[in-house]
Amino acid sequence: MIRPEFRQVLMDQRGAAVILWSAFTIFIVIYIVIADNVLANPKYARGLWFADTARMIFWALAIVDLGYYVYWKKRYLTPAAIAAASSKTKMLRALDSYNGLHEKEAALLVSTYITRKIVLYAIIEALAVYGLVLAIVGRYFSDQYALSALSLILLTLEFPTARSLETVLRTSE
Repeated sequence: MIRPEFRQVLMDQRGAAVILWSAFTIFIVIYIVIADNVLANPKYARGLWFADTARMIFWALAIVDLGYYVYWKKRYLTPAAIAAASSKTKMLRALDSYNGLHEKEAALLVSTYITRKIVLYAIIEALAVYGLVLAIVGRYFSDQYALSALSLILLTLEFPTARSLETVLRTSE
């Protein structure tokens, strides 16, 4: 059984995930601001000779990245997958105040969940980075907006809710 005070510590880890989620989201907005304010000046983004090739490559990478996002989510973010791999995960420092084996298992589950969510955010963020690179090398601002919008939509869908963390914790109970 998990003590109520330790359960609150476990649920507080959602706050850390929200902070990291917010950082990833803010970076996408910063990429758009950079493109609008800096790269719109022809002096800084001229359209390099390899821009068309880079465009094809980065769109191919975006498609691969989307596939990897789906794969990662189905393979590593289900409650069963988190439970199966939790013993191999390094525990978050904030959760090392557990008492007993049951609380340790719950702390490992939450650590695994938070770590894997961060990896998922990085996969999603890569889409916006591809867009920024396209804006830099070829002045493909519409591509950047499309990839940034897709990234923001996926991040919105992956917001770390209390319910998703509760679902993970239920596997330990």
